[in-house]
Amino acid sequence: MNTPGAVACKQLKWRVHFKCLYGLGVLLVWALFGSASASAAERLIVSPQGPYTTIQAALSAAQAGDTIEVRGGVYTGNLVLDKSVILEGTPGSVSGQKPTLDAGGRGTVVTINAPDVTVRGFEIRNSGSEPDQDHAGITVNAPRALIEQNRLDEVLFGIFVAEGPDSIVRANDITSQARYESGRKGDGIRLWYSPRVTLENNHVHAARDLVIWYSQGVRIINNLIENGRYGVHLMYSDDSLIANNRLLNNSVGIYAMYSKGVELVDNDVRDQRGPSGYALGFKDTDNVTVENNLLVENRGGIFLDGTPFTPNSFARFENNILAFNDVAVTAMPAVKRVEFTNNTFWENIEQMSVHGGGGSPDANTWQGNFWSDYTGLDADGDGRGDTPYVAEKLFENMTDRMPILRVLLYSPAAQAIEFAAASFPIVKPRPKFADPAPRLTPAPLPATTQPPADTRREMVAASLMLLMIAAGAIVIAKRDKPMIESDSVPKPTAQSLPAAHRTAELAQAVVCAESVGKTYGKTRVLNDVSFCVEAGQALALWGPNGAGKTTLVKAMLGLISFQGNIRIKGLQVRQQGKKTRGFIGYVPQLTMFYDWSVQTTCEFYARLKHVPAARVPQLLQQLGLAPHASKSVTALSGGQKQRLALALALLADPPILLLDEPTANLDSAARAEFVRLVDDLKRQGKTILFASHRLEEVEALADRVLWLAENQPMRLMDLEEWRALVSPAVELTLWLGNEQRERASAFLNAQGWDAHLNGRGTIVVRARAQEKIRALKLLEANGFVVDDFQVERQTEVE
Repeated sequence: MNTPGAVACKQLKWRVHFKCLYGLGVLLVWALFGSASASAAERLIVSPQGPYTTIQAALSAAQAGDTIEVRGGVYTGNLVLDKSVILEGTPGSVSGQKPTLDAGGRGTVVTINAPDVTVRGFEIRNSGSEPDQDHAGITVNAPRALIEQNRLDEVLFGIFVAEGPDSIVRANDITSQARYESGRKGDGIRLWYSPRVTLENNHVHAARDLVIWYSQGVRIINNLIENGRYGVHLMYSDDSLIANNRLLNNSVGIYAMYSKGVELVDNDVRDQRGPSGYALGFKDTDNVTVENNLLVENRGGIFLDGTPFTPNSFARFENNILAFNDVAVTAMPAVKRVEFTNNTFWENIEQMSVHGGGGSPDANTWQGNFWSDYTGLDADGDGRGDTPYVAEKLFENMTDRMPILRVLLYSPAAQAIEFAAASFPIVKPRPKFADPAPRLTPAPLPATTQPPADTRREMVAASLMLLMIAAGAIVIAKRDKPMIESDSVPKPTAQSLPAAHRTAELAQAVVCAESVGKTYGKTRVLNDVSFCVEAGQALALWGPNGAGKTTLVKAMLGLISFQGNIRIKGLQVRQQGKKTRGFIGYVPQLTMFYDWSVQTTCEFYARLKHVPAARVPQLLQQLGLAPHASKSVTALSGGQKQRLALALALLADPPILLLDEPTANLDSAARAEFVRLVDDLKRQGKTILFASHRLEEVEALADRVLWLAENQPMRLMDLEEWRALVSPAVELTLWLGNEQRERASAFLNAQGWDAHLNGRGTIVVRARAQEKIRALKLLEANGFVVDDFQVERQTEVE
């Protein structure tokens, strides 16, 4: 019966059948013709020789899916890709160089406006420099772009993915415009409303930030990010993974804000030394997972503000290593429900700080972490401490409320405060947290994890300086305790002198080290170091970063435990550290001063040292600071600040000066002036020990050199031996006339040079780099005419 409902039902069925048949027909047509056209995608060649000589011409002729291969050469202008093509650079056949896209300082170099575009294998450079117009090397405005294996240089922003979901940025080398300071540079990579983007295997350096804003599901994997401002800045970007990255020498490492589902795994974050200098920072962020990261030598390891943010969310930190940081963890007072489990806290200056003070000691969970300053026992042998690790130091409580007091870390003032806290219950500090069962075995420290290799840590440097200039100014009731790593007497070594000579040397020495060693965990930093320095002599500490120079400086100051013996003016540093420090004036690489005038600063430290006020104007005059006495320290140049640090070190007229790369951050003129001042002090009888990387400083000041190298025996040598090791040799090729060539070769050999005829009508002279001009002048002075010369290659000195 054909009721209206039945008729409608039949009609609906026919429509469905028709649509299905239509759909099958479309698929059949695509299978027959569409795939054929896809397989017919073309490769268009662009090169200076053609067939296309401009990328724009090839782009005009291209269809979606085509590949435009660009060979060698420099291609100028602003390129806009509005078709779904593969733009691929291949090295030129002659030059072997990648093709270059150069915008000539105007606008963005490459703009992608079509989906599924690939840009691969180019040198991309010289964008415009207007930040409000986002001038960039590459801007992506469409989905699924693939940007890989490019080098971007002298571009304001590197790669700007603006509403480019599902894109991949891979294996690019990105830097910004070198003429600008970091705040004026553009971001190396910026994501804006671009979900599910992958950033992997890129090297971003000397740019501003790597910024992820309003972009969910981003993956940041295996990148090297260095010498920038924010390594990674995550904002309003949920479900992000940041894994296996290295972040070095930035102001801040990774900072996540207003996001949830953030996972940080297996990252190596080192030497973030900006004003905050956090390796990892979290603000109002939920569901945070931080596992197996290495946070080494940062101002701050972890910073927490409003994290976790919502009531049922979490923040979990597990199996991370925090080593040699100024402050391992800093939290705002309201932070709670954070879990710290099985982490290793290794020789951080302060393990945990509550910013501004306050907070509840049980607001967060600390369970089974290793603490390098834990002093409890493990009687039952279960690998856990029998008593809790409790963070409760009065001086740390004070620095939490007044961070400026951190300049007094290690000073007698700090020691006096802790002694008072231990002696009088009325000043007992408030605990910040407790770990009820701390681990007694740390996680294995990677071989690359070293104690600080140089004094770039301004706060610690200032503290050490204050210790030196204030030593003996405050009477401390607590006796110095010996700092001994080994009870065994150091054994004679191959470096030791015969007994009679050694006794005589010890009697004359102002500073003497015998078989000094230092180990951090399983890492041996100093091994069997021995030397003596007499009055009026200078010893240079030479070697690469990580070789132990700064560790040796700290040992001489009595700030760390060590093996062996160090004597200062005949006194043992380990047993009489306070007295030995009184003989030393210390100048670090960087010094932090309070915002006082030069005169006020010197007078303050003179009072600490019980030095007559009349000493201050004498020193200021001697060091060329008298015209600047009324200036604020903040108004001084870098060189003037280092002269002020030297003045403070000299207040009590110590017989020994200990300088830890004090000119590392100075310009050449300031370096030369500082070295001149130190040389004058040496001539006045001061004993100088200084760490340096600069050849000219060692040449100007040192009598001997102590060469330190990782995993190698120390070498104590005179300047001639040191020069032979650090000065490279060159092969100087000389062109002379046929009638002079053999005579010139014989003449040079007779004068002690290493010269020979090489069979190509030239003479080859092997000499040290600094001697090559002398060889030319010697020939000229003796009537030989050198038509031409060339330094062909550097070789090692035998």
